[in-house]
Amino acid sequence: IDEDNQSYLTDDEISNRVLKDAAWIISGMIYGFDVTYTPLDLSRNVDEYMKVTPVASIPWGDNKLEIIETWVSNGKFSLHVRYFLDNAQTTRLHLWDSNLFPDAEGIGVVSIFSGHQGRVESIKTGIKEALRNYLRKRTTNKPREITCRVLLTEPPYTILDAGGYKSRTNITIKFIEVIPYAYY
Repeated sequence: IDEDNQSYLTDDEISNRVLKDAAWIISGMIYGFDVTYTPLDLSRNVDEYMKVTPVASIPWGDNKLEIIETWVSNGKFSLHVRYFLDNAQTTRLHLWDSNLFPDAEGIGVVSIFSGHQGRVESIKTGIKEALRNYLRKRTTNKPREITCRVLLTEPPYTILDAGGYKSRTNITIKFIEVIPYAYY
């Protein structure tokens, strides 16, 4: 059911939504995302802020992205999507193969009432939680702002659970700047 107008979606509409989400996720696995994150700090009256921007995107209609199989089982719609990397994309991925860039995992949860975009938002929240999980073990004080580039290391595992989209997100992180409060 379409959350916006409470009507049933056609197979083509479902396929288009899935392909758009797949293009966004696969773009994050090939090109990555630029992330700016300011953690919430109540004692300093600092609101949480996060911006996740794709570095580059697979264009709509790219013939290297295709749905190869769909099925319905136990009331659940499932599908397999495939994307063929070109040489430049493969080379780009190899540049991330370094122990200089740490890996992290986070679980993002967003209310189902956020609509279709909640799936993507839960992945973005998973990215935020992965950053927090990584830095919590390595910094004694909460940073003022984090600027980095992240790469999805695998497709996020997203399910509906307890009234929300829940995404387990694994990333590789290239930190650009971690600004502590001491600089202010």
